[in-house]
Amino acid sequence: MSYFYTPPKKIELSASLAKWSIQAEQCVLVVFGFQRLAEYSNDQHQELLIHLNRLIKKAQALDIEVIEIEEQQSFSKVAQLGELLAEKKQLIVSGMINSPIKQLLQHIISITPQICVVNDAVHLETKSQHLQWIENCVEQGIHHMNTSAMIRMLELSAPTSFILSEKGILLSIAEYLEFDILEIDPFQDLRNYGLDSVAMVSLIGLWRANGAHIDFESFVQNCTLSQLLPILRKDC
Repeated sequence: MSYFYTPPKKIELSASLAKWSIQAEQCVLVVFGFQRLAEYSNDQHQELLIHLNRLIKKAQALDIEVIEIEEQQSFSKVAQLGELLAEKKQLIVSGMINSPIKQLLQHIISITPQICVVNDAVHLETKSQHLQWIENCVEQGIHHMNTSAMIRMLELSAPTSFILSEKGILLSIAEYLEFDILEIDPFQDLRNYGLDSVAMVSLIGLWRANGAHIDFESFVQNCTLSQLLPILRKDC
């Protein structure tokens, strides 16, 4: 097992030269070796796991397909990934990167050139290898950005028709609560499930950016799913 290191900062990485933009509807998120990473609990890789969990939750909230590929199931999962990329055109890459994964990505480039590495949510043998690999990706035209930038791009590019759909609203709330949406009583105050003011402000920002007319006071006064959905859906 490689040792864990703090993900490199933006200033340490070669700048991306890719000219295409992330479009949430066209994305597939692949996470390599997530279960293996999750087995280790030392302090050095907590930041990496935080980034990966944020990415996965955001993808799920935006109904983006997430493929987790472990070594023992690589063939079937890679086949599934290939089928998805025949329909979708953008691949978001995260997780553990080793020689077989590098070879796989070389093959995927022949299917779609629109590959984006989440540069603080990948792990290689050493930090120097991490920096060198990102530089190699840049030379091949592969895009890269950090987790926060990726999440922001996914939110901005997700269609309003989805964000303010019933499914989109429910998934965005579930993301912050860390509950399955089916576990949430539509008539129960969401604050009883742990929704705090920070999450409420973030959700309001997302919904308002997509045309909804809701403010903090209105959210507080209508803090159940049964109350929120009609308010947000009336602007569709």
